[in-house]
Amino acid sequence: MHQPKRQELIGCYDCGGGISFSALSCPHCGSTQPSGPHMFSARELKRHRIEEKNDKRLVAVTLLCCALGAVFGVLTASGPSSAVVGGLGYGFIGVLIGVPAAFIINVTRLFG
Repeated sequence: MHQPKRQELIGCYDCGGGISFSALSCPHCGSTQPSGPHMFSARELKRHRIEEKNDKRLVAVTLLCCALGAVFGVLTASGPSSAVVGGLGYGFIGVLIGVPAAFIINVTRLFG
């Protein structure tokens, strides 16, 4: 006689109770992740590291362009009030240049 297959149970990550691997939630504690937190594959971890580097590069390039613009605005100003206005104005222009420049660097991955 053929015996029906018995489904394997795993221990719930939160309460330890037996639960089907395909269950959406634990019947004992209601956990929505009974098999535990998602574990990233090596490929996913690599992609996340690249994205994190890209985010940092975007911020760094944008801030650098903003700072260069602000310094230029201050150095080319004729007086104290025009230095403030020029620094803010050229700093803003630096941001407008820095964001697309950082995006292009990230897309082309010129610096690894």
